[in-house]
Amino acid sequence: MDTNTSYALLVRTSPFPGREDEFAEWYDGIHLAEVLALPGFVSARRYAAPAGPDGRRRFLAIYTIATGDIEATLARFEQARPYMSTTPALDPASVELEFVTAVTGVVLPAATPPPTMED
Repeated sequence: MDTNTSYALLVRTSPFPGREDEFAEWYDGIHLAEVLALPGFVSARRYAAPAGPDGRRRFLAIYTIATGDIEATLARFEQARPYMSTTPALDPASVELEFVTAVTGVVLPAATPPPTMED
């Protein structure tokens, strides 16, 4: 199997109101490293969305996975989840996970125009 097959795990979360700093400290300082310690998880980046109508911010963590056996990699992740740390700042009801598969392997830099039919 190709060990360069790329996948992503998208994790949406929100902290409880007034606990955003505590949440960020835990997520960036502890949790990202816990997930990246798992075989197949090769990178992570966290994003913030503007506050919604309820005044709460939503966050999105995108974990890149490179593996030739995605089922085994996700099974290891699910087995590890109960043992990973958490923080009382995280609203557990806000957690949403989504798994996606890469459909293209080439990403052009933004400054590079797409090829034309004459190229």
